[in-house]
Amino acid sequence: MKKTETTTTFLGKETEFGGKLTFHGTIRIDGHFKGEISADGSLIVGEGAMIEANMHISYILISGEIHGSIIADQRVDILAPGKVFGNIQAPTVVIDEGAIFEGNCRMHQVKEVDEKKLAVIELDEYTGNSAAPLGAIHGIVTGYSLQSPGPIHDIITARENNKTTEPIKDAKVSARCKGFAEKKTRTDVSGCYELIDLEDGIWKLKVVAKGYDVVKATVEISGGGVYEENFDCL
Repeated sequence: MKKTETTTTFLGKETEFGGKLTFHGTIRIDGHFKGEISADGSLIVGEGAMIEANMHISYILISGEIHGSIIADQRVDILAPGKVFGNIQAPTVVIDEGAIFEGNCRMHQVKEVDEKKLAVIELDEYTGNSAAPLGAIHGIVTGYSLQSPGPIHDIITARENNKTTEPIKDAKVSARCKGFAEKKTRTDVSGCYELIDLEDGIWKLKVVAKGYDVVKATVEISGGGVYEENFDCL
């Protein structure tokens, strides 16, 4: 799979559409889609999303609800409160505690494996087949919105007054880990980001957003899995 971490398209919560969806790169859906999906890329299904479709993709991260069969060339991750009602075929399937999966699961890279009614692999139990599993980090970047640029006490006042934060669009998110290539992406219109294909190790994340201070965090990936790291910028 091509490593294209940048989310190129975003379909919001109020969006309803249908038909055949074909894309390259990464797309995030938070709305309602009905039809068919075919993609050489990654699909992020946000919490609250509803998808009624059979699909063939490279990688999928599910926090919403899917009705339909999934064929993934790389990996399927189902995070709580995600729900999948349909069959799954993929080399790697990881189901988080609290997620729901009803259907048949076939691990198509394992020889002579029969279909099983339910295949659940807990994140802390998954050890992979031959190659070490890869991890993913996702989250949202938010900040306090001011009417106009002001001194730091304006920001402190906004926080003290419990002023609501808002998503930061197009913030640069990077991750470094000793011995591996740097990963880069940008937040979408909802402030969401996704970094995939991360090897085990300690990853140092950095967020750079125009008008805000640089924010950093550290995430340790062990045994693959999906990790959430949100950022609140000042």
